[in-house]
Amino acid sequence: MLANQTLAATAKSALNCLQIAQDWQNLIKAQQNGLYRFAINQGPVTWPVKHSAPFSEYVAKTKAIINSRNKRAKQSCPVLTPTAKTLGYSKEQLTVLDLIAPFELRQANRERAILLIHGLTDSPFTFHFLADTFYQQGYNVRAVLLPGHATAPSDLQLVKLSHWQALINYAITRTAEDFEQFAVVGYSTGAALAVSHVAQSDPENLRAMALISPATEPHNKHAWLAKWIARIPFLNWLDEDADYDFAKYESFPWQAAALADAAMQGLKTASLPDDLPLFTAFSEVDSTIDSNASIAMLKRFASTNPSPKKQVLYYYGNPNSATAQLPDGYKVLTPYCEHASCNKVIDMSHIGILQPPSHPYYGWKGIYRSCGGYLENPAKYLECKQHSAPLLGERTQSNMSHAVPLQRLTFNPAYGDFANHLSSFINDAMPNHVQP
Repeated sequence: MLANQTLAATAKSALNCLQIAQDWQNLIKAQQNGLYRFAINQGPVTWPVKHSAPFSEYVAKTKAIINSRNKRAKQSCPVLTPTAKTLGYSKEQLTVLDLIAPFELRQANRERAILLIHGLTDSPFTFHFLADTFYQQGYNVRAVLLPGHATAPSDLQLVKLSHWQALINYAITRTAEDFEQFAVVGYSTGAALAVSHVAQSDPENLRAMALISPATEPHNKHAWLAKWIARIPFLNWLDEDADYDFAKYESFPWQAAALADAAMQGLKTASLPDDLPLFTAFSEVDSTIDSNASIAMLKRFASTNPSPKKQVLYYYGNPNSATAQLPDGYKVLTPYCEHASCNKVIDMSHIGILQPPSHPYYGWKGIYRSCGGYLENPAKYLECKQHSAPLLGERTQSNMSHAVPLQRLTFNPAYGDFANHLSSFINDAMPNHVQP
């Protein structure tokens, strides 16, 4: 069967990543046969974490793994993001591999750096706009890839928490050694892993952290059962989707849920270094992570931080509900939105914060739509993918109760305001002393 799937994938290789994302005729079939769900080479893979290796070597070896296991690695993908352009690619040259691999944007100095860590089922592509923003401000920028990602969802069944922890250890230690000062920006599970590492090993030149939709505690309070379900033979998948999104997994194995839960356990007792500037952004109605648990974490961190002014929450929700739970002096910001899509969006999702509405793939007029909430209803799923004006918001029960299908929000209408506040926060923590 795997051989037949590989042949089918090869036959589709003439289509580029944008055409695949809109291949409605074969969508349901792709869900059923798992065309992109499984890696080319099944079985264990050794991810490169040699602590003495330069970052360029890590990137090269990781790219080689992606190329050997991802059926779509060589597929044309003309999504010319700012980061892809800075890396020297043209729209005609770009492949899936180029967009989902770890990357580095280097300056002619080693004064300041930003380390970017993506979340579960994601890839470094999620940072392609934010990374270039920091680069244009004079930062060296690195984005790493969590083991098991950017190849196929099946590879998440082969990963252990220790693999992720080893990668985070390498990335933070290597960046601390290579640059005079740096900040870490973690998204979702990447945020949880970063906090757990910094809580145990505080690099003296770490100047700030930013946690975007941090994975603190799942909405589903039975998530802890995932580690036991994952051990049941032949019960491998929580979600089985088409995996048409070239940059994120849509299928979701039980092992991935178990890994995420294990990563979040480390946050329950973690405490960040005193006086470390902390910027956090998340949605009050986040359907993946419990926002109340995230606020409780910030409250715990603040209890050991003598400078509330160095702690900022950029909150997509009622600011009064957040302020009431946080210590006096905690700075709570709310989005300021001027984009045309602002009044079209119901609320912010877990996955949307990092993407601008202009994003050619995930943006307001982008190619891709997140419709996984309708996996059990193929007709509604297809309607969501093709509807002329779907609802836009988080995947909540209320939002999905309407007759019009809900497209889970994959962009941030107030992205410009968010990026400006985040940049200002990190710039204050790491002023630039290099003359232009």
